[in-house]
Amino acid sequence: MIARRRAPRAFVSALILGASWLLGGPASPARAQESAPPPPPPPPQAEAAQPPAPGQQDSTATEHPVTSTSRHATEGRDRFELGGGVVKGFFDTVGSLGYRRFLGQGPALQQNLMLELTGSAKDQLTEGALSIYVLMRPSATYRESWRLRPLIEFGPAAHTVFQVASLEGLGRTRYKSQVYLKTHAYAGFEALLTHRMGLLVRGRVSVPSHRPFDYAQAAIFLR
Repeated sequence: MIARRRAPRAFVSALILGASWLLGGPASPARAQESAPPPPPPPPQAEAAQPPAPGQQDSTATEHPVTSTSRHATEGRDRFELGGGVVKGFFDTVGSLGYRRFLGQGPALQQNLMLELTGSAKDQLTEGALSIYVLMRPSATYRESWRLRPLIEFGPAAHTVFQVASLEGLGRTRYKSQVYLKTHAYAGFEALLTHRMGLLVRGRVSVPSHRPFDYAQAAIFLR
């Protein structure tokens, strides 16, 4: 009877000891993994630069494309021409002062605007003209690196001509003005003496030719 009463007590004591050992003993592998702190993240690695895809382009390259400099000279952009020449017609010589402004450079032609003031006198007649030209110069006829360049250009022009005539023996002076529209063609050469100065020699023919506007001219141009 006493042995039977002790058996349950011993069994309960064994259960208590086993439970305490399980609670206080080493944690199971699953619990160890859950309670362990996560490992630190690996240090960041520099990403290797990858070439852009064939269909992709750099935006900076498209926004600011590199443009090559023109091989043609643009020294006529702000240019003064002072010269004189021999005139076809009543007058023997003519003096001229011109201002040339660069307008643009196309694939085949360079465009220039020129204002010119000319004057001449002979006997009792004095004549002056104020002219405006739009001249086109073929781009294939010259290069920027040339110091001596052919000059070939053509274009329309408007001339306002003023004449003053002194009537000998009458003490009277007569005035006259008229406007002419012409198309001119020039041929000659220009030589660069320095970066800002050069020599210009050219001849001019005009259409229509009902009033002569043709001359052979030598001038100095300044930029």
